[in-house]
Amino acid sequence: MNRESELFEACRILFGSDIQPSSGFLNYLREEGITAAFRKRAMEIHPDKALLSGFSLKKCQEEFILLQSACQTLRQHIGTRNIKVLKKQFNTGQKKTTLYNVSLPDRELLFGRFLYHGGIIQWRQLIQALAWQKSGRLKIGELGVSLGYLDRNSVGIILNHSKRKRTFGLTAWKLGLLTRAEVRYLLLRQKRQQKKIGQFFVENGVLNNLELGILLRKCKQHNSQIKTIAEK
Repeated sequence: MNRESELFEACRILFGSDIQPSSGFLNYLREEGITAAFRKRAMEIHPDKALLSGFSLKKCQEEFILLQSACQTLRQHIGTRNIKVLKKQFNTGQKKTTLYNVSLPDRELLFGRFLYHGGIIQWRQLIQALAWQKSGRLKIGELGVSLGYLDRNSVGIILNHSKRKRTFGLTAWKLGLLTRAEVRYLLLRQKRQQKKIGQFFVENGVLNNLELGILLRKCKQHNSQIKTIAEK
């Protein structure tokens, strides 16, 4: 089965046999349409609804797995399609940052949010990327020790005095163990050493390096436009 046939079959599973999928239908397809259709169909065939629907539990389980797979296939199609649109805009010098009528929010966006609102990635992928980024981030206390601003005993004291919702840096300053300037410097170093979120999508095959570069420029362009409007 070629890619287009696979997408057509996914459409029939998700939207029903009455749908006659075509290339035009695939180009029009939106994330919100997939979500709405999935919820409607899931209510009919979810294994928990087996007795009410009249289907056997095994039949419902099989149908639900097919439904989930169809959604994943179509969402991947939307992400790939939107990347192609961005490439075309970039190569032709277009400045718009709208993808198939999916308008980006009128505010500055971090790169991960830009990808999500642009339909390039799913919310689940954004959460995974943020967790990956956080897991590789050196903690401020560790940075403070490595740079000689703190010792292990001081870090323990700060952690013991940290209150709910109070950051490590603020607690250290309140205790007089770090100055404001030192806290700011450590935060800056932490940010500089943090893994770039775009690399997560490259390592996981969502984007290649060329696509990443294009999308980073588009994100910067979007934020510059928003900043210019705000300054007027």
